[in-house]
Amino acid sequence: MFNPLTKSIDNWTINFRDNGIIGRNQSNPNKYNYQVNDRTCKVIGCINTFYITRTSGLCDTHLEHQHDLLLELTNPNGHSINVPSHKEIIDALILWSSTRNFGLLPFFSSLSFNTLGNVPDVTTLAGDVVHTGITIPAINNIYDTLIDVTDNYFPRHNNSSFQPLNTSNGEIPAIVLAHTFVGLLICEETNRGDRWFSRIVRKDESKTTQLGAAMPIAYFATRIFPWGVEMNNSARNLTR
Repeated sequence: MFNPLTKSIDNWTINFRDNGIIGRNQSNPNKYNYQVNDRTCKVIGCINTFYITRTSGLCDTHLEHQHDLLLELTNPNGHSINVPSHKEIIDALILWSSTRNFGLLPFFSSLSFNTLGNVPDVTTLAGDVVHTGITIPAINNIYDTLIDVTDNYFPRHNNSSFQPLNTSNGEIPAIVLAHTFVGLLICEETNRGDRWFSRIVRKDESKTTQLGAAMPIAYFATRIFPWGVEMNNSARNLTR
């Protein structure tokens, strides 16, 4: 299990929590046994075996992640509220940016560059598997690095960053939505993605099979590209 991670912005609290095996655990897409040189499950402490050709390196018990990283949001009154979806945050930020003549493409491009391939899968983050010679980044450092990127586009000294935006859960400041979106990207990448493993462990990013955090960023791309009315209206179907 992860230790809970809590971050604050403008008296709002963003909390990462591990739901363990009672969450919405996703299939683990990584190929821990890609060299096909072992028959024992790669999860530490597990002695189950499998056919040598199983490149996942996982026994039947561990084919799914045993962890589910979940984001929680608490307002300044101390009340927990439903975390807005990727789509809702993106739509709110696009509407906000259009009134300020502020293009969001550089922000999302920077998030894409700094997120994709830089967030280990949740099994690795939890320390359930070991990759010899590779240092695993802490989730706290991953989040802080992405917030440093976010601060370039939502500066804390600028009142516009704190403009309240309408959501289905009431008004939430733009900067809080941006920080929340960063947290959601991390959860999406670690719970579903295999890009970090492909890039860092296998040394071949082309082996990546899952979009992970690229999915919500792709939704943003469909929203800002001048497709025409019919595509803009159906872009919501590209997100979960």
